[in-house]
This record gives sequence, structure tokens and C-alpha cells, in this order.
Amino acid sequence: MAAETPSGVVDDAAGVSPVAGHASSSGSESSKPDGDVPQPGAGGSSLSVRYEDAAFVAEVMIAGIHRDVDQALSEPGMVAIKGYVYSAVSEQVWKGEANRLVAFRRGLDACEVKLEKGARYLIFASPDIYGRLQLYSCEAAVPESEAAPLLARLKESELQG
Repeated sequence: MAAETPSGVVDDAAGVSPVAGHASSSGSESSKPDGDVPQPGAGGSSLSVRYEDAAFVAEVMIAGIHRDVDQALSEPGMVAIKGYVYSAVSEQVWKGEANRLVAFRRGLDACEVKLEKGARYLIFASPDIYGRLQLYSCEAAVPESEAAPLLARLKESELQG
């Protein structure tokens, strides 16, 4: 059975709590209600555009998946899910704070594809208005099987820079 937290995050695996989100002091204040509005260029396919637009770029392994519940739309017997909160272990961080454990969100309005527990992804995340890491498109999480060319370019630029 899923356990609900006060923030509206529901843990799909009983007994596992989400990792605290990533706070950033570089975010600007906004009057948007949830900070879920995509940022300019967030869906861009170019590595350089995605890298520049993101505040956090890392290769991660998904450790936990938790439902992000919309309390306003939920009713007794029906839970409205607005997305997922992912707990992950960072394998390598190219940009942003190099925490071993990270948490990030991806709303269903940004992408309806759910990431898989135990799978590895290259992620491009930015903070929402609350300082929580957010993925703003499907392209912001690249599966390991498709990430090899991007990872090679990141590693190459790391050696040159």
C-alpha cells in the first residue's frame, strides 16, 4: 500500500521515503503556481542547448519512484497523479552540486513516460520555483542505451576544459 507524505508525494514502495530535493540559490522567483511550466529550450535536442539550459547534468541510477499527487484534484477513492518524484544515485555529475543522492520530479504534463527503477539515465534538470530539481521534457532524461554519444561528448569536453 502506498504511503502519502504531507507534501503530496506518495511512495510507491512502502517503507521508502523520498530523498530531499536539490535546492538552488540561482533560481529566480516566479508567480507560476507550481513551477511546472517548461523553460525555454528545455526540449532542445542539441547537447549544448540542453547543457546550458540545465542547472544539474548527471548520469544517475533510479533508486526509487514516488507518485506526486495533486491534492486539489484527488477525491475519496481516487488519487490524481500529476507526475513522479524520482530518488536517484548520481554516478557522475557534470554540472551542479555533486550530491551522491538526488531527487527530481517530472510532471505528466512534461512527459508521460515513466522512468524505470534500477535503470541509468543522463538527466538535464533545473530547479522549479521551490528549488526542487525538475525535468521539463521527455528529452531531459536520456536512457543509458541512447546516451553513449552524449556521454562521450561530455567526457571529451571535461578533458579539454
